[in-house]
Parts: sequence; structure tokens; C-alpha cells
Amino acid sequence: MKIGIFGGTLNPIHFGHLRTAEEVREAFSLDKVLFVPSAFPPHKRKEDMETPYERIEMTRIAIEGNPYFDFSDMEVKRGGFSYSVDTVDEVTKRLPEAEIYFILGVDAFFEIDSWKEYRRFLSLCNFIIVTRPGYEKKSLGESLPLEVRSDFCYDNLY
Repeated sequence: MKIGIFGGTLNPIHFGHLRTAEEVREAFSLDKVLFVPSAFPPHKRKEDMETPYERIEMTRIAIEGNPYFDFSDMEVKRGGFSYSVDTVDEVTKRLPEAEIYFILGVDAFFEIDSWKEYRRFLSLCNFIIVTRPGYEKKSLGESLPLEVRSDFCYDNLY
């Protein structure tokens, strides 16, 4: 089973998130896309966001009717700052046979070396990096920290 994890603040979740998730699901033949609203992302200010519970409810409503979409409140239940490495660990424990794909925007990927345990995180799953309006196209390989660049291969679907 191939599972995509679509995390982030989802503040609020919008058509761009849903469209991206569906296109990624189709392009990579994912069986499910799991939306995981963060509790408190360390790179964002809490004052600028709806509460985690409001974002969970918005996500639940937004994905209703798509049989390939699901959501989890695991980061909110875990409490504190939300770290993607912990989320991937938890999904892997719950679904040990699943092949995990972490979906994130190129803007977030360009800052991956500031994430908790980013080297271990990069080794835990596959990554699907999606473009975003307003971000300069540069090589994904160039954006990786030098010490991990040689560990990756890159496929450009589009």
C-alpha cells in the first residue's frame, strides 16, 4: 500500500491543497493521501493560525467525499510542536507494510536542513516535492544540504 502524507498548518485548507493532493495521488498511484494538520509547527507563529481543532474540522469537511483522502489528528493529540519526523515514525508504526511518501512544497523543502532530525527524516520515506507559485525554480538537489546530496536521486515528472 502506498500512502502519501500531506501535512502542514492547513490554515485554512483550500482548493490548492486538495488539487495538489489529488494530482500527486494520481501521478504516483498512491492508495491514500493522509492529511495531517499540525498542532503547532515550529516555523510558524501560533497567533497567525486558527486553533488546531478548527483546522482539523476544516480538513475533515474539505476532504469529505473523496474516498482516497483521509485525515489524522495524531499531531494535535501528540501535543506540543509538530515535527514531521515524529509523524512519519508514527505512521510507519501504525502501517508497517506501507510505502510512505511525504508530500511537501518546494518552499518547505528548501528549508529542510532546519527541521528536526532532518537527516534521519530524509531516510525514512520517499519525498514528493511540489512547486508553488512565486518560488524560483532551482535544482532540488542544489537545495539539499551538501552532506546528504549524494544520497538521493531525482525524478522530474513535469
